[in-house]
Amino acid sequence: MKTSGEANIQEATQALPPARRRIRLDRIIVADRLRAIEPAAVDVLAVSIQEGVLNTPITVRPLRVDGDDMIYGLVTGAHRYAAAEKLGWVDIECSIRNLTDDQARMVEIDENLIRRGLTPLDRAVFVNERLQVWAKLNPGRVVEDGAAPKRGRPANSDKLSQFLGDVPPSMGFSAETAADLGVDKRTVERALIVARGISAETRATVAGTKIAKNEGLLRQLAAVPDKAEQLRAAEALVTEKAKSFPDALLLAAGKTPAPQAPPRPADEAVAAFLAIWKKAPPTHQDAILHALSGQRLPKGWTVAKGAADA
Repeated sequence: MKTSGEANIQEATQALPPARRRIRLDRIIVADRLRAIEPAAVDVLAVSIQEGVLNTPITVRPLRVDGDDMIYGLVTGAHRYAAAEKLGWVDIECSIRNLTDDQARMVEIDENLIRRGLTPLDRAVFVNERLQVWAKLNPGRVVEDGAAPKRGRPANSDKLSQFLGDVPPSMGFSAETAADLGVDKRTVERALIVARGISAETRATVAGTKIAKNEGLLRQLAAVPDKAEQLRAAEALVTEKAKSFPDALLLAAGKTPAPQAPPRPADEAVAAFLAIWKKAPPTHQDAILHALSGQRLPKGWTVAKGAADA
């Protein structure tokens, strides 16, 4: 157990601005990463670093003293570290922060949550991971089952059973996470719904597919209580045996969806035209209307601006 003096020293150290210097790559331990290294991303980073486009330091934390040297643990920047290795670097620019295991994990999670190209499935996984770490860092925000709230405990604390259950917690986690990441609170809550509702098997099945990018489908899958049925529905969607979620549920239940009538050529032509129209800038839309006004149209048809938007 730490004395109050040790705790104060640790808090003061953590409050200091991060130090910044170059550290040898072999002095940095890369382990237990939340996000797997993507070779393609490493290749792109290596090119950017060589061209001087990217010079953001990685973040590390002191782990232990080894002889006259300090051993550091990587907090953020695994892809940058891998790119430096690929380029044959001996050392790399680092931002050094004094962090506990849980604090370091939270920093790593948040870096992943704000990166570009994050899919709804990725967000759900990372937000759920953040929830676990947040609970350790904020033990006073969770009330054990059957325990009376302690004096001074926040009013928005909740029972541990609800905290760990399928219901998104109302202990302030969603609001705090939304504020920390600069997103809407509902974004965090929807991510928790997906994370809590989808089984590990279903998650592995849809990862890397277009389903992982479709939050609506993920939330529908999360709402299926029978996890075996949920997995079969996910497999039907991934293999495209099902063209819709209702069809996926029918296939998961061992039933055959009703055959769909083939699209009419006229419907396909209209859909193609509307797709072009909606993407066209106003000048192009005006040109399309001008061209149509000189065409022979069916009886009763007229060309009017705004008609194609209806």
